[in-house]
Amino acid sequence: MPKKSITLQDFSRLEFQNQFTLPGNAVLNSPDRLYYVTGIYANGAWKIFVKGNNADANLQNYIRSGNGDIQFFRPICACEASFSGVTEVSGFWTDSSLSSH
Repeated sequence: MPKKSITLQDFSRLEFQNQFTLPGNAVLNSPDRLYYVTGIYANGAWKIFVKGNNADANLQNYIRSGNGDIQFFRPICACEASFSGVTEVSGFWTDSSLSSH
């Protein structure tokens, strides 16, 4: 599977542009974007289903779970993400291009 990549110019602007706050039933799956989830808002238990960009195939797809609202100190980077039990999700995205790593 090809990996997504970004430029260093994009990296320096990430947190200041392309921010989003979406309903918890949103599916983040645009083929030309990398998503960075910074916060989850939920009244109870929740799960994030992540299709990641890790070079290690064993770490590419995973589920992160928790309870209640949370802000991630380090954003969760995902090529694709969907949510269960989430009221609202916040973060930012950057354009990406497919590369063959």
